[in-house]
This record gives sequence, C-alpha cells and structure tokens, in this order.
Amino acid sequence: MSNGREGDMAMAESAETAAAGEESSRSSRRRVRAAALGAALLLAGGVSLGLGYDRHDVGTEVMAPAFDGDHTALVDASSAGGSDIRRGDVVVIRGGWPDAPVGHLYTLRVIGLGGDKVSHAPDGGVSVNGKTLTEPYAHGDDNTFGAYHITVPKDRVFLLGDSRSIAVDSRAHLTADSGTLPVSHIKGRVVGTAWPLWKLADDPGVEVRFPTHVIVSAVTALGAALLLAAARPRIRRAAASVRGRLPRRGTMRSW
Repeated sequence: MSNGREGDMAMAESAETAAAGEESSRSSRRRVRAAALGAALLLAGGVSLGLGYDRHDVGTEVMAPAFDGDHTALVDASSAGGSDIRRGDVVVIRGGWPDAPVGHLYTLRVIGLGGDKVSHAPDGGVSVNGKTLTEPYAHGDDNTFGAYHITVPKDRVFLLGDSRSIAVDSRAHLTADSGTLPVSHIKGRVVGTAWPLWKLADDPGVEVRFPTHVIVSAVTALGAALLLAAARPRIRRAAASVRGRLPRRGTMRSW
C-alpha cells in the first residue's frame, strides 16, 4: 500500500511540475508576442517619421524653450508653400527680407495671415484683428522694435520668435512689405523635434495636429501583429505538418 501511495504522490508531483512548466512556457510566449508587437509599432512609427518628415537644425534660441538652439526640428513637408498653415503654427521659412542672408532658413511662429491686422502698443501685447493674443510660449521684451500696426498682404505671413528680446523677426523688417514673407517660402510646419525625441509635438502654443499617416501606420502594424499572434498556433501546426512530410536526414527513400 505504501508503494502505491508513493507512486500516486510521484505522479501528482510530476503532473504539477508539468503544469508549472506549461504555464511558464505560456508566459514566455506571451512575453515574446508582447515584445514583437512593441517592436512592430516602433518600426512602423520610425518608418513613418523617416518617410514623412524633413529635419531642420534650429540653431538659435529665438524659439526657446519650445525649440532650443541644439534641437533638430521635425518638419511636416506636406505643408510646404503654406498649405494648411494656421496662426500659431511654428514654421521653417526661407528668409526674403532685404537685409537677410539669401536662402537662410528661420524657425518662427506664424502670427498673422493674409488680410490680418497685427498690432502692438508699448503698454500692451500683440493683437490680431483687434483681439489681444494669449501667448503662453512668448517671453522677453515685446518692445524691442517698438510699436507697430500693419495689415498682412495677401499670400504672406507675419512672423515672430518666442524669445521676443532677441528674435530678429518681422518686427525688424517693417519697412519691407510690413515685415512679412511670402507663404511660398514656407518649407513646412514644425510638429516637434527629431532630437530630443521626448519633445515630439510638445509646444504649448500650437494645436496638436499629429500627422494621419503615422497613426495609420501604427494601427496597421498593430493589426498585423495581432493577426500574427492569433495565427501562430496554426502556423506552428502547418510547419510541423510540412516537416513531417520531409525526408529525414540520413534516411533512404524508396521510389
């Protein structure tokens, strides 16, 4: 009887060990699937960012702290030429002021569009069409270049830097087309930074309009990863079936 009980206990322990091993194997498979899913999402995001955007070295502190001089801006090239540009957007634009270096690229914020009336008085902030702007991004002395009141010509933009004390922007060129630049000079809208990575679309003054193709790519990758995870048992069975039909190494087949 003792031997029988011992045998039952050994069998129970063996079953528990097998069950524990199976649970550990399932946990390991779940971790592998989760890692594969994360890698797929990162790859999709990276490919989307690489294909959909240009990069621009900011180079100055005129847009700090949103975009510092050592940042590399991530630029949505689909908005080049002023397409879908709104007030408050940060853009990379080619300078065309008479005293500006030819072809020099600036990173500045769009304050006024064609037809807007932009003004600044020494005792007040910047206003557009009679409404004083709320500018959580701006700092420094707005009076660096004095008061102004201009109307933005058609198909042009009025631009300011966030660091008002040091930015040489539209205020410094008021005698030439009211300091504005053509929308055709816009190279694209800044959506965040390529470096550092954690500042993507992190700008308190800009409405976040995250590009659709990044979301589509991420959702596609997620769907593909989930389908692969769901189909994995079937794939394994199919592979095992194919392996079972293949001749084993070292054996002879009769014909």
